[in-house]
Amino acid sequence: MLPRCDTRVIRQEWNSLEVGDHVLVHDDSGQDLPAFPGRVVAVEIADGSNVLDIRISPVRGKPIVLQPRRLAVHLEELDPDRRCWRCDAHARTVAN
Repeated sequence: MLPRCDTRVIRQEWNSLEVGDHVLVHDDSGQDLPAFPGRVVAVEIADGSNVLDIRISPVRGKPIVLQPRRLAVHLEELDPDRRCWRCDAHARTVAN
């Protein structure tokens, strides 16, 4: 069982994000779950969770704009008391 990821952006934090805010977006499609720095470029207010467009710049390729799932995103400035299982998994993959 994977540890609980308490760095995921909770709905209140997600809905308070504004255009220009910096976040990290995890690529859930890859085995090593890399995180890409991103910037919020558009916010659509919605019932429940807002819809965000985030521009990321992959290591290879052109910058792209996507609408990631809320749980694949966390704030760029991580509170030292919080951990992210995706970041930890990526660090273990890179170390091996």
